[in-house]
Amino acid sequence: MTKKLYFNGHVITVDNNESIAEAVLVENGLIKAVGTNEEILALKDEETLVVDLEGKTIMPGLIDPHGHVVATAQTLMIVTLGDVTSKEELLDRLKKELKENPPQGDKWLIGFGYDNTKFEGGLHPTKFDLDTVSTEVPITISHASGHLACVNSKGLELYGYAGEDYVVPEGGVVRTVSEDSREANGVLEENAILDSEKKKVVISPGFEDVLRAVERVQKVYASLGITTTQDASVELANGYTHILDTCANTGKLIIDIVGLATQPVTTQLMNDEGTPKREYKNHYKLAGAKTWLDGSPQGFTAWLSEPYHVVPAGQPEDYCGYGTQTDEVVTQYYVDCINRNLQVHTHVNGDEASAQFLRCYKKALEITGNKNDLRPVMVHCQCLRKEQLDEIKEIGAIPTFFNDHVRFWGDLHHDEVFGPERAQNISPMGWALEKGIKFTIHQDPPVKLPNQILGIHNAVNRKTESGRVLGEHQRISVMEAIKAVTINGAYQYFEEDTKGSIEVGKLADMIIVDKNPLTIPSEELETIQVLETIKEGNTIYKRD
Repeated sequence: MTKKLYFNGHVITVDNNESIAEAVLVENGLIKAVGTNEEILALKDEETLVVDLEGKTIMPGLIDPHGHVVATAQTLMIVTLGDVTSKEELLDRLKKELKENPPQGDKWLIGFGYDNTKFEGGLHPTKFDLDTVSTEVPITISHASGHLACVNSKGLELYGYAGEDYVVPEGGVVRTVSEDSREANGVLEENAILDSEKKKVVISPGFEDVLRAVERVQKVYASLGITTTQDASVELANGYTHILDTCANTGKLIIDIVGLATQPVTTQLMNDEGTPKREYKNHYKLAGAKTWLDGSPQGFTAWLSEPYHVVPAGQPEDYCGYGTQTDEVVTQYYVDCINRNLQVHTHVNGDEASAQFLRCYKKALEITGNKNDLRPVMVHCQCLRKEQLDEIKEIGAIPTFFNDHVRFWGDLHHDEVFGPERAQNISPMGWALEKGIKFTIHQDPPVKLPNQILGIHNAVNRKTESGRVLGEHQRISVMEAIKAVTINGAYQYFEEDTKGSIEVGKLADMIIVDKNPLTIPSEELETIQVLETIKEGNTIYKRD
């Protein structure tokens, strides 16, 4: 069936007029007509399948502007730790997994997503804790932020951090058992694990296992209404590009995936004709570059211009986190990307990291003289200063906010990370709107699932888990939040002419939801359920 007509609904078009229609006609994967019930029903013929929406709402397919879809797929094959509330529970879960599914050969026991702020005293696990699970099998558990990990003694040995005579890659930290000791305690930060060579250390599940997991995880994304997503971790070291290429070439992708080639292998993966406007091949395209300049605020490794409100134990009173690269290295990377007309996505959580991005990117533009519309993306942007938004607008950068921090870590940010004053302005979308800056919203999967319905809720309400409102002046309207996860996401990907709104000629990427976000009370937005997800006219998810 090539023609399908949806009528008797509320169609949130997200067009320039923010119009609301009643019906949509889809033909051959494209939106053929949008209008009233009478107008669209008059277009049906004997080949048209007619669907009565019975008052339900249709929206554009949701767009994930930053995430790691392959890493999210891999979490389906490892121990999930995001819900544990104590070290004891964490260790019990690892012991259970080791007993029931022991790693084979040189594989590691891998856990993901622990949040030490939920533990007594906020203490991270250490090698001494993990050694109670095993000293023979290497174990690594990643922090929820993705910027720290804890490994056992066997893991430290394989990383090369055993003993006291070891070298840590620049931009990385190996925590020690005491200030005057070089003995690693098992907690590793930033490039101590994220360096391209260090990423090779952990032996992950096999290639075929990951392929199957990517197939599975797309169904999770589709159930959340996501029709376009991203893998910001395409590297030579971990085989991501081969995995996604294989999935595309074998017809296993049901949603669009935008790949970003990470530093330092960007130029190896992208040819000299690289451009952010590449076409998809079977739902996949390698379209840009990715680097990172600092860590995470909840991990106390984001690079701030002023000290943390509560300085972590063992750090000096003026501790502000730290950057991961020098200006010289960052500027040269941007020059290489700009010379290839590549859009570059840069991880910047702290305001000082954002300052480094702005400083270095502007310098790279001067060096290259490139005047093309490259739309560089600033990823996370937890604590942008208001004056920095003027610089962002000047160079045409796009902030993508990890705004769900307000919900999940907002109380921590208020009490310890930023303090009451700075915490009011994390993810400053209200300021961005004032400046006329397009922005997007993400959850950084696998840190959190790509739940853009929850993203809309949190952007509108800005309430922490305790119910505290963080920055009422940074709240945005429901329609602006919808734009952030639809048409703005399409704009970020240079796809605003084909996606992001329900308009004639665009791809029929749409979702059907059970409630109209524009009419229900704002505190109920997170209860909206995705009933059906449609990709280019084909249903890829339908709620039972």
